[in-house]
Amino acid sequence: MKININAVKKNLGTYTHAYGLKTKSEGLLQVLRKLDTNTKNIGLLFRDPITKLNLINCRFPVDADFTNQMLWTPINDRNLEVVPTFSRYKPCKKTVKWKKLNDEMGENSHSYDLVKENNFVLLVHRSFRTKGVIEKYNPKTGYGFIRRNRRDIFFISSWCKFNPIYTSMEVSFLPIISKKGLQARTIEPVKF
Repeated sequence: MKININAVKKNLGTYTHAYGLKTKSEGLLQVLRKLDTNTKNIGLLFRDPITKLNLINCRFPVDADFTNQMLWTPINDRNLEVVPTFSRYKPCKKTVKWKKLNDEMGENSHSYDLVKENNFVLLVHRSFRTKGVIEKYNPKTGYGFIRRNRRDIFFISSWCKFNPIYTSMEVSFLPIISKKGLQARTIEPVKF
């Protein structure tokens, strides 16, 4: 896949700027120029600066501007540090460093929620989840709202990990900010 360096730079800058952070991506961009067609996607890893716990990992392809498809999760008052990452079609000789990250934050990991928007992939630690109550839901359209702190959060039934969906049900969800506003994703019923 041909790398669009300007788009990659814009994607990295837009995503980190939304969190008030800066990434030192110049070194990564130089490496990408050398690798060119072997690079599959690029991403950003947000982690706790003290414990180094991986909290958020976003990934997007390297060939286009994805700023219209980006998804963010509210971080409240958490301190984060950011590290740019990339993956390749052909594995490089030094894969030991990245194996731990792939095992820990894999899409099948129980500690992380997976959210996709077309080619944009977001893995978020479950500590970002919050609770609310389904207040309005129309089974014909599949659209509804979850009430949390006097505020309605939009959801679609396909984002729920359960069925049937009914009002006054307490749920746990991942709040996501998209270009369409605040959304509730990866919705699960609260277990008592």
